[in-house]
Amino acid sequence: MNQFVLKRPQRKRTEVWQIIYMDLMTIIMVFFVILWSISQGKDAGVTDAVGDQTVRMVSLPGDVLFPTGKHQLTEQGRQVFNKLFADDTGAVLNFDTGGLTHRLLVIHGHTDSDGDKDKNLLLGYQRAHAVYKEIQKYGPQIADHAILCTHADNSPVQETPVFQGEITPAQKAALREAKAQNRRITIEDKIVTANDQEE
Repeated sequence: MNQFVLKRPQRKRTEVWQIIYMDLMTIIMVFFVILWSISQGKDAGVTDAVGDQTVRMVSLPGDVLFPTGKHQLTEQGRQVFNKLFADDTGAVLNFDTGGLTHRLLVIHGHTDSDGDKDKNLLLGYQRAHAVYKEIQKYGPQIADHAILCTHADNSPVQETPVFQGEITPAQKAALREAKAQNRRITIEDKIVTANDQEE
């Protein structure tokens, strides 16, 4: 007697963690968008302090913004910057501080430590430049107020663990996670006193 057994198609195991990872990254990005939005109600770029002051800083995961080893923004990356900078009121990218201070956006492109340091420095700069060009779509004045920085794992968020010999799957996961955290774009909204700029 012939028996027919129906088998369910098996899913690839990687699909599940990729979905969870993307959901987590989306939640983190939404959190930073909310923080950025809340801070927009404050006086735009005016500070009582003397000297340089970082008003706000946003750190975005590079793996969401860029394909591995590339500097062209992904579609998802463009959507992130649309959420951060698209503003009909013009308050988000308002650089008019009344002459008392000078507002700067410092864009840091970070890489992990894999590969050649010179190439990583170039990749970090290219990514920072790609972010600058994307933000420029929302505020042409940024050309006079942007500073681009590159870091080839010089300022890691997460120290990369060192393992010797054959490493376990858990150790591989820890390495991947640490390196992923170090690959990022950081946007620093900085206020500088007018006197400091003139010097």
